[in-house]
Amino acid sequence: MARIYLLLLIAGILTPAISGQESVHEQLSQTLLLEKQGQFDSAIRGFQPLVESDALSLPERGRAWTLLGYAYQEIGRYQESQSAYERALRIFEGDRQNRKDYANALYCFAGLSRSTGQAEAASRMWLQALDIYKEQNDHRGIARIYANLAGLAMEQNHIRAAKSAIEKAVIEAKAAKGFTEDDLALICEIQAWVVSAKGDRKSALAGYQHTLDLRKHSHGDHFPLTGWSYLILGRAYAANDQIEEALMNMREGLTILEQTEGRKSPRYLTGEILFSQALDQSGSHGEASRLRASAQQGLGDLYRGQCVGCTLSASSFR
Repeated sequence: MARIYLLLLIAGILTPAISGQESVHEQLSQTLLLEKQGQFDSAIRGFQPLVESDALSLPERGRAWTLLGYAYQEIGRYQESQSAYERALRIFEGDRQNRKDYANALYCFAGLSRSTGQAEAASRMWLQALDIYKEQNDHRGIARIYANLAGLAMEQNHIRAAKSAIEKAVIEAKAAKGFTEDDLALICEIQAWVVSAKGDRKSALAGYQHTLDLRKHSHGDHFPLTGWSYLILGRAYAANDQIEEALMNMREGLTILEQTEGRKSPRYLTGEILFSQALDQSGSHGEASRLRASAQQGLGDLYRGQCVGCTLSASSFR
């Protein structure tokens, strides 16, 4: 899931002090709040006039471009997301005073690349950001990079590399300042994925439950990542042949995603595909087949014209 790519990371990109008119400052703060709440369409409408505002300094506009790119990414507008990230990178490239902002933009852009099946590009950008976070002694940033690299390794079935990377993430997290529940949830989720691949389904189920608990405590039920956590917990129940629990959690996840992002969002449609797999396992083969076909058609319609050759992994919404 992407990994990518964490709402509180994005929230931390903006500095507290905003130059220019107070109205611009207020608009920026309100738009940032919308993004943190998962209201990405509204956030996009707020960021669009700000990214070109003369009331913001050049670094502040770069941060706003990164935030706008993230919002576009979350609703599947990938070309616009890529363009926004590229604008942010052009602003920060060669800027020695704002190296962390450059790393943050790379981090988010890597999440987009992972979401669209460009694993090599994602890895390259995350490693470039990792070098900067190490240079800045930013343990929180380093931990997040290692966690995402672990997730990328899992997608490629490189279990040993994933285990090594997530262990490094845990070490860095212990040394990090300002580590959030969202950060911890990311690591917990990858750890559960790794132990699941090693056959320890009981520990994996506990890990996914803890991930959900962290996101519920941090954001409540009305939040996209909470909905997604219900879905992957349901998938873990299905792996344990606990189908009733699987379907119950997946229905709850889809309900939350419908209420927060809508039925046409990439995350909701991918969730329907996961749900169809549990339905098939329960014996509802016809319903599962119809739901899967409808969701795949929806994703095809969403991505058609957005990115040539895009592939979507269910893990890209982490």
